[in-house]
Amino acid sequence: MRMAYLVLAHDNAAQLRLLIERLLVSGNEDIAIIHADRASLLWPELEGELPGPSGRVHLIPDPVTVRWGHWSQVAAVTKLVCEGLRLGCDAAHLISGADWPLLPRADLAQEMAKGLCHIEVRPGHLEERMQTYRFDTRYLRLDPQEDARAYALTWQLRRLARWGDTARRLLHLDRARPFGPWSYGATWWSLPADALQTLGEILPCTLASGRLNGTVCSDEHVIPTIIGTHFPGRLAPNRRFVDFPEGASSPRTLSRADTPALEASGAFFARKFDMGLDSFFLDLPRT
Repeated sequence: MRMAYLVLAHDNAAQLRLLIERLLVSGNEDIAIIHADRASLLWPELEGELPGPSGRVHLIPDPVTVRWGHWSQVAAVTKLVCEGLRLGCDAAHLISGADWPLLPRADLAQEMAKGLCHIEVRPGHLEERMQTYRFDTRYLRLDPQEDARAYALTWQLRRLARWGDTARRLLHLDRARPFGPWSYGATWWSLPADALQTLGEILPCTLASGRLNGTVCSDEHVIPTIIGTHFPGRLAPNRRFVDFPEGASSPRTLSRADTPALEASGAFFARKFDMGLDSFFLDLPRT
């Protein structure tokens, strides 16, 4: 079982190095592929020196600048998927640089050998994010104090978008659903090779079509919809530990107090961690 760890990262090179070292233990052929945000300081740092064992860590040579909620997230994932297929693997895990494994490698490989698609798929949930059109998707997390003018402009762009959506509905011109009704799921997943191959065939065409333009958080819809449509009988729980405070758009940073819950979860990976705040997770998984 050769597993590929597809890593989306943008900062914290020291923690990323420890993550790669923990994932790529000796005695197997697993690989790690890193997409470092082109606009980050991490990207030029990794160009100079990669973490982990030589020959088993690969850096996407032409990364994209990733914006929260923007289709650029799907573009980054697509690059990781295609590189994983080029290098070859039996299973792949999409993780962030702030993730950490909770299962020993042997247990993880045993689970992935079952050929199930560990991904969240919730049909119809938040489908309007894919069926409306937004003009402000490049500016979804502006600070109104630091970017007051641009922040004010986004509200005008949203008003224009609502007018356009109203006109589209009146004319019965719904946006295309190329894979059927949209599903929702968390960005992160663990998939067998044939599911990864399906993504590699579909995602580049979907990006090239422009269908993701004007959508919000398409990374939480496109892949869950594709996998849910093509592998409905092989869906399995997305075994990730994450804690979103009520109303928050990002998960909280986990601490030592979460250790019992993490160890009892049975999750493959958890997020998010910051060793600058609490390095307790570096001892996980404990055998």
